[in-house]
Amino acid sequence: MIARRVLAGLLVVALTACGQVPVAASVPAPADAPAAVVAEARAEVAEAAGPVVESAQESTAGAVMPVVVALQEAVQQVLPPTASAPQVSLISPAAVALIVRWEVGSQGLYTRRYEAPIWPGGASGVTWGIGYDGGHQTRQQIGLDWTALAAASRLQSTAGIIGPAAQPAVRDLRDVRVPFGLASDVFGVASLPRYHASARRAFGADGFDALPADARGALVSVVYNRGASMTGPARTEMRAIRDVCLPGADVHCVAGQIRQMCRLWRGTTLEAGLCGRREDEAGLAERAR
Repeated sequence: MIARRVLAGLLVVALTACGQVPVAASVPAPADAPAAVVAEARAEVAEAAGPVVESAQESTAGAVMPVVVALQEAVQQVLPPTASAPQVSLISPAAVALIVRWEVGSQGLYTRRYEAPIWPGGASGVTWGIGYDGGHQTRQQIGLDWTALAAASRLQSTAGIIGPAAQPAVRDLRDVRVPFGLASDVFGVASLPRYHASARRAFGADGFDALPADARGALVSVVYNRGASMTGPARTEMRAIRDVCLPGADVHCVAGQIRQMCRLWRGTTLEAGLCGRREDEAGLAERAR
């Protein structure tokens, strides 16, 4: 209950930002909130704030995201993020390979095209490594995840910047190089565990954990690419997976819903790439044992 009150207080600030009303630079947690509860609130800020960003116009979303990141940073001032520890594989090797393939292709392609930060377009922020989007991270988290990179302090400047505003930041970082080995380390130790936890929260731990590793990996890939929000007409299939497919651990149902997501990009320039990724995820889920 306390965690929800903490989170509700933070989201009031984000909602206020949609109206372009000035907000405080920091948000203190209630005095009765223990550290563990604040940690839970910190973990939920991004998912709960997702609908705020999605419901905004693209230009407004660019103004909202810095506020959402500021909320995360306010929580991290109370309970700073900690470094992730190496752990056993959370999803199958096939799922890991799928995510890496769709994010950067191969090691050779990464070296040719993605070793320097890029802006993928849309509502993305400055992105480097294996799909690491600085615009959706806090300065503290970027610094912690990329502490082994000499240019980490420069990459921290991208926190909260998304959309066209990220283009000038990319130009300022064009001399930065992120080796594939380091990108792989951060992906495995930091990014993948966080997205796995995000997918598990979004779809429900019991149903998610009951799936075979390949099917869990397919859902992690979806969340890695689309985020974990369950709100709005664009998330109909996400809710169906959570509410219809997972209670029965039905991998064919999961695959079908992933394929249906393609309706969102048909007839657009994104159709080939995103529908191709959804087909690969669906195939991985329905073959899972």
